[in-house]
Amino acid sequence: MIEIKPSNVKFNKKEFNDFQKELGISFPNEYIKFLEKNNGGTPELNIVELQNEEIKSFSVTDFFGVNNVKIYDLKSQYETYKERIPSGNIPICRVDGGNIICLNIDNGVISLWDHDTELINEEVSSTNSLLKVARNFEEFLSIMKPLYRHHKDDLDDYKVEDLWIDPDFLKKLENNKD
Repeated sequence: MIEIKPSNVKFNKKEFNDFQKELGISFPNEYIKFLEKNNGGTPELNIVELQNEEIKSFSVTDFFGVNNVKIYDLKSQYETYKERIPSGNIPICRVDGGNIICLNIDNGVISLWDHDTELINEEVSSTNSLLKVARNFEEFLSIMKPLYRHHKDDLDDYKVEDLWIDPDFLKKLENNKD
């Protein structure tokens, strides 16, 4: 499983419960446990690979928590995106490139919200901007793979057979050794 550096801000249960009441929802238990432990946080460099033609993979940069700095705060991010993401979805983390991972409150499904779809065609329905990533939060965490360990395995069978170095560059390297 991916390592996640917890937020420096302690999880505030009362604030979280107030947020749930305000929205009239209940978050899934596995997501609540994650917040209680990490209150958002920053994952190690990672990759989530998808079986999709347009978006093959992405990397999660940060998870949102409770009472964090605005850019990392669950409630603030919900307020920012609530008119843009399909209803019933809550933004829970950010990925490289500015897209958002959403948790569907009705069924627990985790989806990638592609912000570019609304820029390409304003008539595209907002549900078309979601790409299913995982059945639930627990599965989502399990498919996040450490970036370097993942790619190292891909290269295990490769061997360098030939290498060329520009002679002028090699001279510069040799002169800089001293």
